[in-house]
Amino acid sequence: MTTSSTMPQPAPRKRPAEERLEYKLALAFGFMVFIPVLVIWAMVHGLNWGIAICVIVGSAFIGYFAIARPMVRSVLKVTAKVAALSDGELPGKIEVTEQNEIGELARAFNRITHELEQKIDELESSRQLVKKLLSRIGTAIVSYEGIDNLLTLIVENAAVALEAQMGSLMLVDGEKQELYIKTGWSLNGPATPPDQTPRLKLGEGIAGLVAKEGRAMRATSSPAALGFGSGHGKDGAVLSVPLKLREHAIGVITVLRTDASKPFTEDDESLVTSIGSQIAVAMENYRLNLDVERTYIETIMALALAVEAKDPYSAGHSKRVGFYASKIGEVMGLDQDTLRVLTNAGILHDIGKIGIKDEILLKATPLTDDEQKIMQQHPIIGEAIVKPVRSLQNVVALVRHHHERYDGAGYPAGLKGDAIPLGARILSVADTYDAMVTDRPYRKRMTVEDAKAELQKFAGVQYDPAVVEAFLKVLADKEQRLTASHAQPPANA
Repeated sequence: MTTSSTMPQPAPRKRPAEERLEYKLALAFGFMVFIPVLVIWAMVHGLNWGIAICVIVGSAFIGYFAIARPMVRSVLKVTAKVAALSDGELPGKIEVTEQNEIGELARAFNRITHELEQKIDELESSRQLVKKLLSRIGTAIVSYEGIDNLLTLIVENAAVALEAQMGSLMLVDGEKQELYIKTGWSLNGPATPPDQTPRLKLGEGIAGLVAKEGRAMRATSSPAALGFGSGHGKDGAVLSVPLKLREHAIGVITVLRTDASKPFTEDDESLVTSIGSQIAVAMENYRLNLDVERTYIETIMALALAVEAKDPYSAGHSKRVGFYASKIGEVMGLDQDTLRVLTNAGILHDIGKIGIKDEILLKATPLTDDEQKIMQQHPIIGEAIVKPVRSLQNVVALVRHHHERYDGAGYPAGLKGDAIPLGARILSVADTYDAMVTDRPYRKRMTVEDAKAELQKFAGVQYDPAVVEAFLKVLADKEQRLTASHAQPPANA
């Protein structure tokens, strides 16, 4: 750890006797008082009055204007500058030429005000840096859904704010009593990927000691102290601060300056400690939110299964709809994230039926108009169930609009054409097809060919033609695979 020490002050310079304030005051006193007294004494003993008066006036003039007055004016300058400084102003430099104590006082004042100006500039620079740091972190909190990118941004900006070239955030693995790197940043390029970085035992190295003892440390060390692998440069100045939650260290944030001659200060430590405290709270809140959200999702999935459990005819319907929807998305060239959304939306699209009475939901005969209106509420009920879950936000609109029609005659909003979310148009085709090819209380299942013909018949009316075309390709591929598998001879033939 680095330690601070008091720098020795230079010994005061010894001035010649003629430069000292005491000498000049004595000289002024002599000209203004002592010489006139001698002249008066001489006058009493016969000195010419005219000459005596000229000597007295000249002596007093020299004593005041040549010796005393410059000193008084210098004192007034210093007094005025001190008064301005006490009023919160920066008075600027005092221009003096004296080499006596007043001059030394003025020059000391100039040094102090100059250092004060530098400190104010540094403080303003630090304030702007912290303001910028907090602004970028605040923007990140709003912009990113997950916490990983946020942590990376915090580490990067904390390092930049402290003029460091490397930074890392390591978390404690309580089971193995080790530190592993969560995120890292380096000015000279990407940090070592987490799966290639060594782990540190608690108590090992600076970061390990900080995690074990729960206190910040400043020292000189290599990038290995940040959890980076070899090949990341030489030793530098290191500052390591624990991330503490309820007095226990859950991780460590560490920054490194490659210039070891510029150690970190107590102010630097205070800033990173403050950031570390906020990170610890944010991570704990994120974990708690994930636990709550995970529980909520599990509850929703259980409700989706409960809906199907009510009706033996619809067993497996939601999973099949999700499967069909993702296959349609593949044919249409959608990305993997969207395919996952389609799968989840398929599983959850009918969850709102949990709020529909069994006598309507399980009715074996066609529904009356009033019963149809009640049944048409299930997408809205499903939206209300799914909406509170942050990770399911992309599913909400699909659940709400999966019964819209391409011609605008659907429900609940009567959307038309491309105004209907693409995912909802895909779900509509997948949902309807699975319903047609499975038995229902009020009718028998259709054949695959009849169901395909029904989709083609209402393409452009009830369904998006492009989605129908993509789904027909899915079915054609499935038929080809089945035909090929049946045509293959047995393995022991």
